[in-house]
This record gives sequence, C-alpha cells and structure tokens, in this order.
Amino acid sequence: MTYRREWKGVEWQEFALQLVQRRHGAENVQMVPDKVKGDAGLEFFTTCGCLYQCYAPEEASDVAKAASAMKAKASRDLKKLSKNKDTIEKILAGTKVKRWILLCPFLDNKDVVVSVREHGVTEKAKGLVFMDPGFEALCHSQQDFQAEIEILKSLSLGPSIKVPAPTDEQVKDAAADTEIGARIDGKIGRALGPAVPQAQIAARRDQYVKAHLHRENALEQLRENHAVLWERAFETIDAEEARLIAVGASSTIPVQQLQESMARIEASLAAALPTLGKGLLTHIALGTISDWLIRCPLDFLESDQA
Repeated sequence: MTYRREWKGVEWQEFALQLVQRRHGAENVQMVPDKVKGDAGLEFFTTCGCLYQCYAPEEASDVAKAASAMKAKASRDLKKLSKNKDTIEKILAGTKVKRWILLCPFLDNKDVVVSVREHGVTEKAKGLVFMDPGFEALCHSQQDFQAEIEILKSLSLGPSIKVPAPTDEQVKDAAADTEIGARIDGKIGRALGPAVPQAQIAARRDQYVKAHLHRENALEQLRENHAVLWERAFETIDAEEARLIAVGASSTIPVQQLQESMARIEASLAAALPTLGKGLLTHIALGTISDWLIRCPLDFLESDQA
C-alpha cells in the first residue's frame, strides 16, 4: 500500500496526532505546546510512556536526502532528552519513557533505523530519571499505522466545508487575455463549431475558469483541514485522468464527452468521499473538467472532423 509522501511540517504533525490518538486513545495523548520556549524535543506523549517526535522531510522524492535529514532530526531531538531533562521530567510527572518514536510519512532507508537505534542506546546509557530500563528508540511511518489510517478514512468526519466562490474579478484576471483563457477558448471553439458567436464562447470560458478556481479552493480546504479526505480526492481524480488518457472517451461528440467525464468523476468522488455534500462534489468534478480543458487530458477535434 502506498501513501502520500509530501507533507508540510504542521500539516504532517496534525495528521500524525490523529494517528497516535486513534492508536492510544485521545484521552491518553498529551500535546506539548511549543509557543513558549519550544516543546523541549517532544511534540506529544502518551500515558503509557511513548514520546513522539514528528518529521516530514522536505526532499520527499530523493531517498538519500530524505534519509540524511531524518537521521539529523533524530540525532538533534534524542539529545534533547538529556539537554532538557529537568523540563521533561516535570512534564511527564512520573511517567516512565519506554519508547521514543520518530514518526515520518515514509521510511525507505534502513540506515535511518540504525542511526535512531544508536542514538537511542547513547541516551539510554545516561540513566535519565524518567527513562524506563526497557527504553527503545524507533522510527515509524504511515506503514506502521495502516489500521489507523483505514479507520480514519472510513470515519464520517462530517466536515462542514464552506468554500468561498471565486469573485468576478478573480475570474476575469484568470480568464481574460491569459494563456488559460486562450486555451479554453480554443477547445470550446472546436467543440461548438465556428458558427457559435464569440460572446457565447467567452461566457462558457468564464464558467469553466470559475469552476476551476472553485475546485482549487475546495481542494485547498480539504488539504488544510482534512488531509485524509484530500488524499482520497486527489487519488480519485488522478485515477480518472489516467483512465481518460489511456482509454479515451467513449464518444467523439464533445458535449457527450464532457457529460461522460463529469458523470464518471462525480460517481467516483461520491464513492470515495461519501461524507462530503453533493454540491461540493459537483464543484470539484466540474472544476476537474475545467482543469482537463486547461491542460491536455480533454480535447476535441475541429467540428468538421468530429
């Protein structure tokens, strides 16, 4: 099973907290605020003695760079156990630390495991008051939380997402006299034929551009507030695009191509994201059609060749 690799730092921390709360129970997990003098090297801990430190490498596609960054992160933060021992002892208030876990989106290189384990042994040898005799340092990834991720996906998160509609000014800036506008003009013109007035083509273009902007707003809301749903939406749209490129539309008639693609996307999104409202799914589906018109996946022959 593959999982999303690229995460922003705060975004990953929020998602990781959901995973840890699902595993240990939310009532057994304590976040450590970092606004005043930092977090002392731990982002949250459990009442059973697990310290979690989250990290999302910026170089998600470069295995070697990601591994180097992860090892450096573990080295810095494990050393904070002894550096901040007095503060950590007060925070834990008698809880013995059995595990220190670096939680990353992915884990590709076993050298990261070796490095984390070695630094863990070094810290264990210091005999810190709050450290359990069976202390271990580990590196986990989404692969270690498959059950929790599936539960989060199946849960009705019930997101009430209010997506701001693009303004007329935003549509004008994106559509008029721009490469995007010209590209959609050309495709709509080929779809409708030379007899259709330019004003009608421009009106259609503005509607598609507006739908595209609305989709981007909706996906951004999901990405920021409901990472699991965002990932599922992204995977669904990507799969539909791959199918269109590989198989093509079943009809050569432009209007039917648009209707077919729209129906397929809506149905796929409804199956993958049953907790989202139909209106939002329609906005995302129509915006995806617009995205395909702006790029290459959906195009039409000249009307006399169709």
